[in-house]
Order: sequence, then structure tokens, then C-alpha cells
Amino acid sequence: MAFRVERQPQAFADLDSMAVYIKDRNSFATTERWFNAIIKDIASVKEILQPCSVAPESEDLDREIRVLLHGRRSRTYKIYFSISQEPAGIVSVFHVRHWARKPLTNEELEELNDDQHFTSGEQ
Repeated sequence: MAFRVERQPQAFADLDSMAVYIKDRNSFATTERWFNAIIKDIASVKEILQPCSVAPESEDLDREIRVLLHGRRSRTYKIYFSISQEPAGIVSVFHVRHWARKPLTNEELEELNDDQHFTSGEQ
């Protein structure tokens, strides 16, 4: 089945916030490289679904939330997404978080995932 990746508004807000943080501490070029690389990884989610692990935070939820790791060492980011078979195999990326931040609670993860509506049309 062919999957389509949609990036939800919260994921864009997360990326914008991180880009500002990185730019304030580094150069524009560094920020641009980081941003382009994470966007490329997000776009690749549709091709690498199986190797992405189930987010431990989603253990008690009634749906499967997966996480893709981007980066290395202290510069690793968690890209949270869910897969919908209906409508038409959509991978919805709904949150991006630095690995060192406090883990999401089940409630926070469920709320973030519930806020997505597969309406963005972004690919």
C-alpha cells in the first residue's frame, strides 16, 4: 500500500520552535542544514514504517503511535506519527520533540494524536 505523509500543525509549530532555538545558538546555515535534514527524514517515514518502533509512551493507548529518531547523540529528536489505513494509508506526523525532554505521558500523547484530523494535505 502506498502511504502519504501529512505533517500536522503541531509538528510544524514544534519544528519552528526548535529552529528558532538552534538559530539563536548557532548560524543560519547550521539551522538550515538541521531543518532540511529533519524534513527529509519526516518525508521518508512512508518508506521506513516497519523499522520505526512503537513509542513506549503509547503502551496503554488503544492505537499504535510510532516514533522515528532523527540525529545523533545529544542532538536526537523524536518524530511521533500514527498510521491510518482509512482514508487511503495516511502517515500523520503530529509531534517532534528533543529526546532529552521529559517523556510524554499517555494522556499528552493521546491528546496530541487526537488533535490531528488528517486535514492538512501537506506531503
